[in-house]
Amino acid sequence: MRCAALGAAAAAVLGVAAPAHAVILTTFVSVTQGITLRVGSAGGTVDEVTFDVSNADVAPSPGVVTGGGVGAVLVTVSADKTGLFSPSTVTLTASSAAGLPCITVTTCASTVIPFSSIGWVSSNLDTGTNAGNDIQTGSFNGSASQQLAQFGLPNFIQTFLQGSSRTQMSNTLTFSYANSTLYPAGSYQGRVTFTAAMN
Repeated sequence: MRCAALGAAAAAVLGVAAPAHAVILTTFVSVTQGITLRVGSAGGTVDEVTFDVSNADVAPSPGVVTGGGVGAVLVTVSADKTGLFSPSTVTLTASSAAGLPCITVTTCASTVIPFSSIGWVSSNLDTGTNAGNDIQTGSFNGSASQQLAQFGLPNFIQTFLQGSSRTQMSNTLTFSYANSTLYPAGSYQGRVTFTAAMN
């Protein structure tokens, strides 16, 4: 039996955001400039997605394994913009460079499964003006700064005419394990860190 677990951690400024009513939605309101990122459950909980690779998934014809545990993971970024010369873009990145190292060393020793073997299907994709700017269906690339999404904030004229704004992006990711390589039996565990930045 092989099992891989994916933890999701978030790095951002401020508190926790509520889910968006649309994927990328801008509202002109009185706000204090800042950014909020939520990955998974609210609060300090680190959600785990698990992959149980056993029986027919091992041999003779291994197939893609859908993630269990929390199942789908909500990713929401809220950016508050004030002033005419404040940031104009939000970028969401992921660090998956550490991979999923073996945690049962008696069976899999120092083996590390790369995060590039884990992908996702993104739901609630934007089909409007911001189509393609939210998190698209894909997979981790094992780097320390993989760009997952980038969207713009109101421009100079919009901010001048309408004032401060809040722009929010929200996608739900359903993960899967490619299961294309046979690794030593055991348990593997790793964590992906998501970071949102305004620039």
